[in-house]
Amino acid sequence: MAGKQLYFDIELNDDWKRGCDAAIKVGRLRNHRKGTTERNDKKLPLYFSCDLMEQGVMRPEDITEDDWLNLIERYRHGQTRSGKILKESSIKKRREGLIQILKGLHLNDILHFVNLWQPKKEEDIIRWWSNEEMEAMTQTALKYISEGKYDERAIAHLLHFSIAPRRSDSALFLWKNIDLVEGMITFPASKNRKRCQNRIEPRFIEFLSNYKKLISTSKGGDIYVFPSSRAQKSGTTKDPKDYISAKTIAEWLAFIRDSTTLRNGDKIRPYPPHSYRHSLAMRYLNTGSRYEDVSGILGDTVATIERYYSTLIYTQASEEAFRRAHPNSHKEPAIATSQPEWMMREVSLQTYNINSSAVLRNRGSDSTRVVDAGGFEPPATSLQTRCSSKLS
Repeated sequence: MAGKQLYFDIELNDDWKRGCDAAIKVGRLRNHRKGTTERNDKKLPLYFSCDLMEQGVMRPEDITEDDWLNLIERYRHGQTRSGKILKESSIKKRREGLIQILKGLHLNDILHFVNLWQPKKEEDIIRWWSNEEMEAMTQTALKYISEGKYDERAIAHLLHFSIAPRRSDSALFLWKNIDLVEGMITFPASKNRKRCQNRIEPRFIEFLSNYKKLISTSKGGDIYVFPSSRAQKSGTTKDPKDYISAKTIAEWLAFIRDSTTLRNGDKIRPYPPHSYRHSLAMRYLNTGSRYEDVSGILGDTVATIERYYSTLIYTQASEEAFRRAHPNSHKEPAIATSQPEWMMREVSLQTYNINSSAVLRNRGSDSTRVVDAGGFEPPATSLQTRCSSKLS
């Protein structure tokens, strides 16, 4: 299912068409990958060209500082063709289209003030579902598969539950990325080509195997996990493909979400599909996994994972840092033990997000904390006893 098209090449005059062609050439020179990045080289310049023409700017060479700032304010106030307010991050992304036009036409003076603009700082919003919500949605998906209903929607949930790909990746997911014998999912993220890998829960293997047999006879079903031949047709598509669209994936996941009710009767919180990624990351980090572990699953850099989740998770590394800075915080009087009460002993500290020790109790001896107190020597071993007897 294709999204509604709001901008068209036919709207452009010769000057702006020349600018868009130059932007596409810049993308090729920068060796942009085929797929989303290549498509952005075409559509982002088109957006800016049409929007500036609506402001009366009929040539790229005529853009002034006021034209640029007025367009930014239009975006911020929802004066767009969709009627939606653009977030600062979306404006920044769109700006790349104009930058490529200006680079392609060598309009360095205009490029200078466009590059000076910086988006306002926005709060990073991380929304995730609890383990209870995720498991409830999983049970809904398994129920649908058992009943022979909504197979694609249910499988889409199981895929996102397991490895949480971006929607654009899950839409064109290949069967060769799923090893049902080893129980592994491995694929390169299209955004940055980073390798994503995670195990499949054994309870899902049979459902995935049966689904693969079901769609293997459909056109493209032997290659794609979600072939377009199995999708419900709605209207026309501007660019027919053998696999479904990212928008369809979003609709399928929303269907599973909205069809699920918790035991207490509550509905699943209406978070967007991207929350699958947040939920998976939180599930791993809450159980003591490292940022590196989550990075290997989601395909984001370690720096990105740490940036978004460091304020939400009290990790073992955080606990270690606290213990080093506050050495007496993890000691308590040796009351009700065989040690004298004046001695301080090591204790573990419970974090707020998991019910296990952030750091295990010290199993060895730390030479900086050993007390030379009479009466606490370790008992002699049998070997030591025999040696002492021989010497005497």
